[in-house]
Amino acid sequence: MDSIGKVQTVDSSWSLPLPLKEYAMSRVTVYFYSDTWVPIKYCYLGKAILLHQKANLEGKEILLFPANLDPNQFSNSF
Repeated sequence: MDSIGKVQTVDSSWSLPLPLKEYAMSRVTVYFYSDTWVPIKYCYLGKAILLHQKANLEGKEILLFPANLDPNQFSNSF
């Protein structure tokens, strides 16, 4: 809001696109972080997105990675 109480908006071309329908059945791994990345579930991307949204509503953070990517190996390479 500005100083007179009007809501200001920003016009931006940036957005977080949802995956195309053809990728909704791609397999992903749901992880949470606690000193290391811990896999908690394998599921399809469409279901994982719903799970991610639900977790956010409860103040929890989970991340989704492709099934063939282990973030523990990725983060240890730096």
